[in-house]
Amino acid sequence: MTAFNGYPISVFLAVLLHGAVLGALLMFQQAESEVLDAVRPMVVKALLVSENPQARNERVQQQQVQQQQREREQQQQAREQREQQERERQEQLRQEQQRQEQARQTQLRQERERQQQAEQERAEQLRQEQQRQEEARRQEQERLEQQRLQEAERQRQEQAQAQADAAAGEAAETEAEMTMAYTAVIHDLVQRNWSRPPSARNDMTAVLRIRLVPTGDVVDVEIVRSSGDAAFDRAAENAVRAVGRFTELQGMPPRMFERSFRSLLLTFRPEDLLN
Repeated sequence: MTAFNGYPISVFLAVLLHGAVLGALLMFQQAESEVLDAVRPMVVKALLVSENPQARNERVQQQQVQQQQREREQQQQAREQREQQERERQEQLRQEQQRQEQARQTQLRQERERQQQAEQERAEQLRQEQQRQEEARRQEQERLEQQRLQEAERQRQEQAQAQADAAAGEAAETEAEMTMAYTAVIHDLVQRNWSRPPSARNDMTAVLRIRLVPTGDVVDVEIVRSSGDAAFDRAAENAVRAVGRFTELQGMPPRMFERSFRSLLLTFRPEDLLN
C-alpha cells in the first residue's frame, strides 16, 4: 500500500524523519544545558506544513503547464525568430535577385541600345556608301555624257571645219581664180597703154602701187621700187594713169576688192608686165 489516508508514503517518511531530528535536537539541548549554562542553547524550529497532495499535484501540473507554456512560447519565439530571419533572408535574396535582374535588364537594354546604335551606324554607313556609289555613277554618267557631247561637238566642229575649209578652199580657189582673172584684165589694160621708152633694158624692173576705189577708178599711183631709169619709171606710171578707170572691177565682191585690189602692186619689165 502506497498511501495512508490520502497522503503518500514519502510525506509520511518525511514527517517521521523530521520528528526524529527534532527529538534528537531536544535531547542534545538538554544535555548541553546541564554542562554549560553560559552557552545559549540552539533552537531549531521545524515547521511542518501539511500540504494537500491534490493541490500540490495541481500546482506541479500547473507549473509543468506553465513550463510547457513557456517552452512553447520560447519555441514559438524561436520559430518566429527563425521565420523572421528566414523572411529577412528571403527578402534579402529577393532584393539581391531583383538587383541582379535589374542589372541584367539594364545590361540587356544597354546591349540592345548598342546593337541598335551599331545597326543604325551600319545602316547610315551603307546609305552613305550607296549615296557615294550613286553619286560616283551619276558623275561617271555625266562625265561619259559630257565626253560623248564633247566628242560629238568635236566631230561636228571637225565636220564643220572640214566643210568650212572645203568651202573656204573652194572660195579661195574661186577667189584666187577671180583675182587672177581681174589681175589679168588690169595687166592687159595697162599693157595696152604701155609705151616702152628707148632707154629701157631687159634687166630693168619697176614696182608701182596702185590705189583703187570700188568703182575701179585709179586714185593714186606710187613708185615703190624704181628701175633706176627715170624714163622707164614715168612710162610705167603714165601707162596706169592712162587707163584711169578699171570698169571691169565694178562687179567684184567687196571683200575681194578690199583684200586684193584696193592697194595693188604692179611689176613692170621691159619685156613684159608681170604681177
